[in-house]
Amino acid sequence: MIKKWGPGRLLLPLLLALGVGSAQAQVTNFSNDVNASIDLGLGWLDTVGAYNNPSSAGNAAGLTLLALLEKRASADQDSAAQGYENASPADQARMRRSAAFIISRAFGASFYAYRDGGDAMALAVYLLSGGPDRGEHPDLPAGLPSDVIGTINAIFDRIAANQNETGGADDGYWCYFNAFCPDSSTTQLVMAGLAAIRSVYSDATYSDAARLAQLNALADRAEAAYIANAITSSDVCNGIAADDAGHGYNRGNAATHQQTASGTWIQLVGGSNVNSAGVQEYLTWAKNRYRYTNIVGNAFSGQSYYYYLWSSSKAYDFIEGSGIDPNPGNTSVEDIGTLDPAAAPVCNVREVHRDPATVPRVPLFGAGGAGYYNDPNEQPRIYFDYAYSLLGYQAADGQYDANGAPGRWDQYASQAYAILVLSRSTGGGCVDSDGDGICDADDNCPTEPNPDQSDRDQDGVGDVCDNCPDVFNPDQEDSNGNGIGDACEDDMLMCDMDGDEDVDRADLRLVGALRGESVPPADPAADFDGDGTITVNDARWCAQQCTRKNCAEDEVQQVFQKSGT
Repeated sequence: MIKKWGPGRLLLPLLLALGVGSAQAQVTNFSNDVNASIDLGLGWLDTVGAYNNPSSAGNAAGLTLLALLEKRASADQDSAAQGYENASPADQARMRRSAAFIISRAFGASFYAYRDGGDAMALAVYLLSGGPDRGEHPDLPAGLPSDVIGTINAIFDRIAANQNETGGADDGYWCYFNAFCPDSSTTQLVMAGLAAIRSVYSDATYSDAARLAQLNALADRAEAAYIANAITSSDVCNGIAADDAGHGYNRGNAATHQQTASGTWIQLVGGSNVNSAGVQEYLTWAKNRYRYTNIVGNAFSGQSYYYYLWSSSKAYDFIEGSGIDPNPGNTSVEDIGTLDPAAAPVCNVREVHRDPATVPRVPLFGAGGAGYYNDPNEQPRIYFDYAYSLLGYQAADGQYDANGAPGRWDQYASQAYAILVLSRSTGGGCVDSDGDGICDADDNCPTEPNPDQSDRDQDGVGDVCDNCPDVFNPDQEDSNGNGIGDACEDDMLMCDMDGDEDVDRADLRLVGALRGESVPPADPAADFDGDGTITVNDARWCAQQCTRKNCAEDEVQQVFQKSGT
C-alpha cells in the first residue's frame, strides 16, 4: 500500500537489500510530471542566482539549498533524496557555493529566526549527505570563518539562548530576533532547524551529548507551549466541533491552517505521537478544515500558502514514519481529505481528495485528458492533492506563481517550500518516537526502544519488533496474525517456552502461567491452537508434544492448580 506521504529514508536500503531494481520502481505519469516540475523549479532558482556566492536568495538561501539537497534522485515514488553525494556535478557545485555563502554569513551573526532555521536545516543535510567542508574544495576555501559543524553549533547556541524560558504564558516560543513574543511563524522555523540539528547530534560522527540534551529540553518546552495554548476559536469554520483545537500566529490568536499544521509536528518533535491528546486535537482540526487549493479566510492566507503545504506535509510524514498506529476512534492521516463539506461537522470550504483517475493532466507538462494520471500506484491522497495544485500553479519559467496561485511572502522561500513539498521532504528533521536516541527515519524499530539496533537476520527490522528475528523477512508477513512471521512459523517448536529445543514439565509450567493471556503480547509458542488466547486446551495439546518422560496430561492439571488458575 502506498503511504499518503511517501516512504521514509529506511525504504531505499531495504529495497536494495531485497534486490529491487528499476523494473519494480514505482514510476507513474504523475511522478514523471512531478519530477519535471522539480527540475523546472530548481532551474528557476539557479537562473535568478540563488545558488551563487553570494546568493540572491539572501536570508532564504538555507531553504533554497535545502530544496536542492532534498531533490529526489529519480521519478520513482520511492526514490530517496539525492543529498550531496548522489547529486550531479553541476548540482554539487551549486551546493558548495550555497554552503560557503551560508557559512560566511551565519557564523558570528546575531539570532534571526527565519534565517537561522533555514540555514540549520540546509547545513545539517549537507553535512550528513557528504558535502565537503572548509578547505576541502576551492568553493569552500580554508579562509571561511568556520567549518560546517562549527557553524551548526554556532546557530544552535544562539537559538538556545533566545527561547522564552520565563515560565510564563510565552514560555517555549521564539520571536524574530529574541525571546520576547509568542510568535508561531518564527517558532516553527526555528524548531525545523532544531529537528535537523538533532539528526547531526544523534550521528556517531558528530555526537554532542550536552547540546543534544539541551536541544531536547528546548523541544520539550515548545511542545508544551503548543499543547497548553491550543485554542478552539478558528479563522475558518469557527466553533464547528468540540473535539478539535489549533494554534494561531501568536499565542491566543484564532487558529489557522498554517500554524495548526506547524503545531502538530512541533509536538511530535517534542515527543508526542499520533495518539497524544494535543496531536489528536490538531489533527482533528485539520481533518475538519482540510484545504489544498488555497487557505483563504486565514490570517496572512495570501502569504502563507506554500509553507502551510510544507508544514502540514511534514506533520503527516513524521506520523507515518513513526510506525505508530492511531488508537481506535482516533483521527489518522488517512482520515484527512475524506470528509464531505456537508457532513458533520459542516464546513463549506472543506475540500476532499482529488481523484487521479478523473483529473486531466496539468497542461504545462503536455497533453492528456481525464484519466492521464490513472494508475494503481496513484490513489487519492494528500500528496496528490498538494502536488497537483502546485503543478497547476507553475509557470513556464519554473515559478509557482501562475494560474491564480496564492500570494507569497518571499519568492525564494515560497519556491523552496513548493519544491520541498513535491520532494516529500521533512527538512532533515529527526523525530524519535520511541525515545531510544535513534531518529525514526533511521530506526529499524521506531515503535520500540532499541538503541543497539540489533538485527540478527539483517532484514532491516530490529530484533525487538521482528516477528521472525532469526529468518530474513523484511515484509513481516503474518497470515494468521499470531505474532509469528510466516517465514519462520513452520520452524518454531510449539510449547518450547524456554527455548531449549524440547518440551518438558518446565515448559508446561510456563504455559500454565500464561493462562487467560492474549497473543500477542504473550509468547505465541504457548498458543498451540492459534486462537489468540492461552487456555487449558493449549496446555493439553502441549502435553502431547512432550519430548521428556513424566510429562503427562495430569501434570498439566497440577500445573494449573499450582499457578492458581
